[in-house]
Amino acid sequence: MKAIKIASGVAVSALALAISAQANAAAHEGGNTEFSMSATGSMEVMYMMDLVADTNDVDLDEGDDFDSGKAGEAWGLQLDTKVVHGPFSGTVRIVANDDNTANENGSDAEAGVSVQVKDLIVTDGPISFGQVGSLLTTDDYAYDMGDSTSVPTGFDPDNDGDDNDLELDDGAAIGAGLRYTMNGLQVQIEGQNDANGIDGDATTTDPDYGVSAAYAGESGAIAYVVDAQFRGSDVAPDGADAYTYMGAGVTYTSDIVTAKAGFNTYTAPADATQVGTGEKESFSEYGFELSSTPVDALTVYLKGQDLDAGNDTDSMLLLVGSTYTVDVLTFKGEYKNTAADGGDQALFNVSYKQDKLGAYGEVTLGNLDGDNAYDPLLEAGVSYTQDNGVKYAADWDMQGDVNADAAEVHTLKLSAAYAF
Repeated sequence: MKAIKIASGVAVSALALAISAQANAAAHEGGNTEFSMSATGSMEVMYMMDLVADTNDVDLDEGDDFDSGKAGEAWGLQLDTKVVHGPFSGTVRIVANDDNTANENGSDAEAGVSVQVKDLIVTDGPISFGQVGSLLTTDDYAYDMGDSTSVPTGFDPDNDGDDNDLELDDGAAIGAGLRYTMNGLQVQIEGQNDANGIDGDATTTDPDYGVSAAYAGESGAIAYVVDAQFRGSDVAPDGADAYTYMGAGVTYTSDIVTAKAGFNTYTAPADATQVGTGEKESFSEYGFELSSTPVDALTVYLKGQDLDAGNDTDSMLLLVGSTYTVDVLTFKGEYKNTAADGGDQALFNVSYKQDKLGAYGEVTLGNLDGDNAYDPLLEAGVSYTQDNGVKYAADWDMQGDVNADAAEVHTLKLSAAYAF
């Protein structure tokens, strides 16, 4: 993400805006309004040849989220304007990409633009209030723990009309809160900010209230965090059960070894499939990562997770791998083991990088412990990056029949991309 250089033609308007802001700030003793702008953008054009279906297509990449700022990561433009006035701060975000096919703010839907006002917070020393967000961090502490699979279809925890917009292990939705911070301890009272609650009227359609707390610290090579959340309702427990969450995470770092482990447990609403069937009312999950660099250029790692620990359906994953770099070549090997029958996968990759030129080759073997192993997935590519950051690439993928639901793959992609 980089700061925007404002052209001279725009600077006149910006100056007028700043003068107006200064005049408005005069009403607040010592108040100054400051504006800062930043942007992230990406564009990739692809020529796709499907050699199985015998089709050709020219399109924009819509397969990834563009906001990483890496060339070849879809397309889009995000503009953030941060406003700070004394203790008040907030951000106006404008996003244009393939995800924004409609704009709930009333502008042209075909423009693919959305406007969001976010992170409106007032900070007064150790006290902050407004859209303070969540204190929970242990939900995504290690090895993709954030990819919880227990989100039920049709569940809308934010009451905004969008299903599956908040995973259950992310904690209850927070639209309003008041937070107190003291060293490593943070405590806040919070709620969902029901749109029907106005002028202090507590008789909303979905009244709720809650509290969260988190503590983070370190001792030598060890860093740790514990967090918890409780969310109730004015009609609980008869009409709505309280949501509870507790988690912990620890990290150990030394010269050659890094280890991380996280665990959390949380309740789930009746909308969740396993709750509705009476199987269980709460979930637990854990994840861990262990990596070591015993010698220069060699890294070995072991990762594991179980997003539904304690369930008799085998949900644990283990991943073991290593990378080794020799001059301009990097070799990588991984094996993923699933507790359930079928699903084991092995990956072998070699990549080349020197100056502007890059290349790679990769083989993936899937379903190794199943009744029928998948045909190998073969991938290869080459890229050239200009001094200005523009990247030209060619990528080739081929795989035979995987199963009855997956057809043969044989594609060639030519692309041009740039991102900042």
